[in-house]
Amino acid sequence: MSKFAVITGSSGGIGSALVDAFLSDNYSVVGIDTTDSGRNSVGFLEINADLFEFTKNENYREQIFNQIKNHLPERLDDFVLINNAAVQILNPVSKLNLSDWDKTLTVNTMAPFFLVQGFLEQLTKTHGHVINISSIHSRLTKANFSCYATSKAALEALTRSLALELSAKGVSVNAIAPAAIATQMLKDGFAESPEKLKELESYHPAGMIGSPEQLASFVKSVVGQRGGFLNGAILEFNGGIGSRLHDPE
Repeated sequence: MSKFAVITGSSGGIGSALVDAFLSDNYSVVGIDTTDSGRNSVGFLEINADLFEFTKNENYREQIFNQIKNHLPERLDDFVLINNAAVQILNPVSKLNLSDWDKTLTVNTMAPFFLVQGFLEQLTKTHGHVINISSIHSRLTKANFSCYATSKAALEALTRSLALELSAKGVSVNAIAPAAIATQMLKDGFAESPEKLKELESYHPAGMIGSPEQLASFVKSVVGQRGGFLNGAILEFNGGIGSRLHDPE
């Protein structure tokens, strides 16, 4: 069986865990990122690409597609696309500008659409899977997250729309919306106040924040669902925090 996965944002904490999860299940994996991971794993191809340019520039987009498709096996039994890459620009309303909105929506919402469009033949042929990595911020957000929260809400709307059109072709399109995940980037953000990281953990009814490996395992289990009935779903992965009110005790 020839299995192939394309994972964007493959060099980050979540992306690296996703690559590991699919390589361990004998997938050939293409990772797309702007930074070099330094990974040298059998079955893994890394492509340095800017998803902003990919979306805006048709010629550049075609070059990236050709580069990936040249590595597709003659026999293709399973094709998975995981839209994990994201831009997070945090600014108050008074400081957000057109460039912030353009970059965020282009990378977080529009690039996933063009990736699905470009791999439609492979997805249809294999009754493949698209997993869009959304965020708890699509529903529950806080100050300074206007661009990011909007882009993730739009990504979930795109997920539902794609599922409506593509389910007839046997393609499954779902989104997973995680809460805080313990990536190195998140840990670095709390380096000067580790007590705040503990506080964040306590906000989750599970008493912890998720790990990239847990999220990757969940993604893998969703891909493992066969038959196409799980389609157009927004699956929460949030340690229960999405059910908790923060009213005074």
